[in-house]
Amino acid sequence: MDIRKIRRLLVQEKIDLRFTDHALTEGRKNGLTAEDMEDTIVKGELIEDYGMRALLLHYTIDDRLPCHVVLEYDSAFGEAIVVTAYIPDTKE
Repeated sequence: MDIRKIRRLLVQEKIDLRFTDHALTEGRKNGLTAEDMEDTIVKGELIEDYGMRALLLHYTIDDRLPCHVVLEYDSAFGEAIVVTAYIPDTKE
């Protein structure tokens, strides 16, 4: 996944950002907000590239907790999709 391209398209509002119900539910369980997830997408470090999906890492704005976001890009529908979000296990 070309995360720089995805970020550029999001900033230019050429693609939409969509959150799955799963991402919102899992994120809330971990105390993550949609803002935390968006910040991770815009500023996060690319940890794993799975082709059409990527794992990103950033730290929450308020608590500086690590935040993982799995982002998928669907060029056919012109959207970036937050598949899931969570605070990773500190052992990892």
